[in-house]
Amino acid sequence: MLIGLYGGTFDPVHHGHINAATAVKRFLALDEVRLVLNAQPAHKGLDCVPFENRWEMLKLACVGRDGLTADDTELRRGGRSYTFDTLRSLQQQHPDSVLCWIVGEDSFATLPSWYRWQDMLGYCNFIVLNRPGQATPLPQQVLDLCESHQCSHLDPSRSGQILKLDLPMLEISSTEIRKRIATGQCISDMIDADVANYIRDNDLYDDHAKKGSTPLEAQ
Repeated sequence: MLIGLYGGTFDPVHHGHINAATAVKRFLALDEVRLVLNAQPAHKGLDCVPFENRWEMLKLACVGRDGLTADDTELRRGGRSYTFDTLRSLQQQHPDSVLCWIVGEDSFATLPSWYRWQDMLGYCNFIVLNRPGQATPLPQQVLDLCESHQCSHLDPSRSGQILKLDLPMLEISSTEIRKRIATGQCISDMIDADVANYIRDNDLYDDHAKKGSTPLEAQ
């Protein structure tokens, strides 16, 4: 099997996340994409609602979407959420599968700050999402890695590849959603109805606008 892994804090999960996961799944003919909840972000100071709430919203967003699965690997493991540990755990769970970690180019540029980043390609391929017309400068360490591992077409039989994709992305941010909720604005164009109802029923985000952005990737 060829499995896509899309990690994030999903605070909250929105149409942009689902669109990205679906687009990559379709383009690469992945068997499934697992949306991996970053339970306890390694980024110090990142203010998120409790992981229990984010997990329930993620499950709701995946209902009825063929090939998209909410993944609780980091919830079950506990402690700080590091991508390397998650990859190693998922490879053990799916020993006969090839894993593809989906990441935005802006987060990919921070790769040298991730825990054991130089070992990750032993467990997965990196699928890097570029936004057409937007370019993120990459540090030399990442450029060197790309020189050794970047490919133009993914070999579905192995790990260790970096593939950059230019796919249409929806310009939606969790930060903007939180701000809209805090100021009583409509979010129906940005988020699933079931997720919006869960937010309303549990009084999430309406007391204050959280600061900072929700990254596509956590270390």
